[in-house]
Amino acid sequence: MKIMTPQLKSADLLFVKTRLNDGDEFAAAISESTGAYNHVAIATSETTIIHATPRQGVIEETLVAFLSNHPQVDCFRVADIVAPDVLLEAGKHLGKPYNHSFYPDGDAFYCSQLVITAFANQVKLPETAMTFGDGEKLISDYWQAYFDQLGVAVPLGQLGSNPDQIARFSALEYIGTLTDAN
Repeated sequence: MKIMTPQLKSADLLFVKTRLNDGDEFAAAISESTGAYNHVAIATSETTIIHATPRQGVIEETLVAFLSNHPQVDCFRVADIVAPDVLLEAGKHLGKPYNHSFYPDGDAFYCSQLVITAFANQVKLPETAMTFGDGEKLISDYWQAYFDQLGVAVPLGQLGSNPDQIARFSALEYIGTLTDAN
């Protein structure tokens, strides 16, 4: 089902699926290790979103700009939350850097870590032991090279989150798909 932007509500979660052959190795590696979704953002209104990006850290941007980079996203909603409180918590982290290491770090956030933090006072979204495999190796060549470049050990088994895991959480209701054609 395609949804129109007026159906989008504050604190809805927008999940991005990896598109085959889009050239984004980072997104492809996330999906290969964790599932179909490689990114998640929080709707702040019908026209804006907040999310953590590797290049810019935690930012708020227009939905139009977000959809220009992610032309199709699935929208989910958590029932019975106080959306302004979620947005207030997420907004506290605007301007903070991206958490490239995925280790717990209060001063930096990766996308699903920001979502977990924003919703923490209202609903406990799932966290689990992090994985970085590719179906053949426990740690894929991509992730090994990525963490070698950072100069840190791969956080294999550390408690963390990922977009696909959050999207499967039973408290989320699938609302529909947003496309850049809206």
